[in-house]
Amino acid sequence: MRGFKLTQIVPGLLLLIVTTVFIACGGSGLPLHQEQAAPDTGMQPDQLQNTELQYSADPLTTETAGNRVILEVPALDQLSAGDEFSAVISAEFSEDVHQGVLRLLYDAASMTPLEAAPGSMLPGDMVRIADLDNSGFLPLAFTALPGGDDIRSGSGVMYRLRFRLLGDGASAGRIQFRSDREFLQLRNRSGEHIRFDVETRAGGRDAQ
Repeated sequence: MRGFKLTQIVPGLLLLIVTTVFIACGGSGLPLHQEQAAPDTGMQPDQLQNTELQYSADPLTTETAGNRVILEVPALDQLSAGDEFSAVISAEFSEDVHQGVLRLLYDAASMTPLEAAPGSMLPGDMVRIADLDNSGFLPLAFTALPGGDDIRSGSGVMYRLRFRLLGDGASAGRIQFRSDREFLQLRNRSGEHIRFDVETRAGGRDAQ
């Protein structure tokens, strides 16, 4: 009986992990249900700075409001080539989050990511993926395993990101969320999309 249970559980776990990796690194965003067409926001990535984005409701979207994911980036004006700085992704959730995908865009000619450390808001038994080996984008993904803990409602830090400048900070490009739906999503344990806003706060002090 034990061997039978393992043969049933292990493939499911592998499928869940592989799907999360696939989405994070450029997949089609189909972790649990067939994805609907992404809404056309009419916005380019460089228009997302200091802008909130909220998805409209669809049949797979829960109606709970009040969820927000926030990217905080420090002022880089006084930094030089070789200097390192931290950015933080924090969240305010009014409901539990089972799974998510986030993608950041950055100027690969002016900075390089060094680390993406999970914050206290992500449970320790959650599968967490951060691929630093891409040029110009940083995919992040997380999912709870069967029987594992979801991200609980509340507020806190999801990721602490560390970058190194390759040139002068005053001319460095911006870090921002990529707005495409498949690269910016949260889901609950039932697989439904969770409505949320994203916000970028730039120009603050270094987030140590």
